[in-house]
Amino acid sequence: MYERIFRLQDVHWWYFSRMRFLDVLLRHITKRGRVLDVGCGPGSMLHYLRKYGEVIGVDSYLPALDMARTHFNGQLLEGDCCSLSFPDAHFSLVLACEVLYHRNIIDVQKAVKEFFRVLEPGGVLVVLDSAYSACASAHDEAAHGARRFNKKKLVNKFQEAGFEVVHSTYAYALLLPVVWLVRRWKAFWPVTEQPGEELHETWEPLNRLLIWWFTMEARIAGRSGLPFGLSVQVLGRRPESGTSLTEDALLGGVQLVPGVP
Repeated sequence: MYERIFRLQDVHWWYFSRMRFLDVLLRHITKRGRVLDVGCGPGSMLHYLRKYGEVIGVDSYLPALDMARTHFNGQLLEGDCCSLSFPDAHFSLVLACEVLYHRNIIDVQKAVKEFFRVLEPGGVLVVLDSAYSACASAHDEAAHGARRFNKKKLVNKFQEAGFEVVHSTYAYALLLPVVWLVRRWKAFWPVTEQPGEELHETWEPLNRLLIWWFTMEARIAGRSGLPFGLSVQVLGRRPESGTSLTEDALLGGVQLVPGVP
């Protein structure tokens, strides 16, 4: 599966559209600092994150880090998401893409608290993860997925860790009914799948169309939010001492005004 990700991460619509969702979620982040990509895998987001500062990637799977090293010359470390080897308040931005659902995360709340610990006051955590237990499939099993989230559950994890939730939304709304129907069909008619089979090359015209569509979705998700989708996305901020944050409060020194690009 990691080999498939490594081969497709520079061309596949899934990775391009993920960046478009992040573009909108992080559109008011102007401060450049240290950035942590937790569970970086073979490095699909490392180059993207460089515009936000000095990037460090962490993953527990050494073969994935070896793949990342072939195209990224920054710092890459083996590590446990629940026990990061960094001092307190070390990063201005932490990104976790499809990490908390993984079976190696025994305690999700502990992981989110660890992300809180390594963020400086005012620092931002973004989590993109799999939504809805009803959409679980053999693909989750191959990817070592142990759980999926709804928006309320993930927001609660942020708040219990001490984060102020700036924005939460679902994403990939177009995919949700399609994926749900396909996976219910596969469950009814058991089909033997190879690990990572759902991630494959896409016909180029369709690949471009999906990138365009999810770029449009991202604009809605990052502003008013989407009511459902295959992915759930939450952006939270570690509070500054004596301050509070709402969606109209300061983030990275720029006022967050809904609807303003």
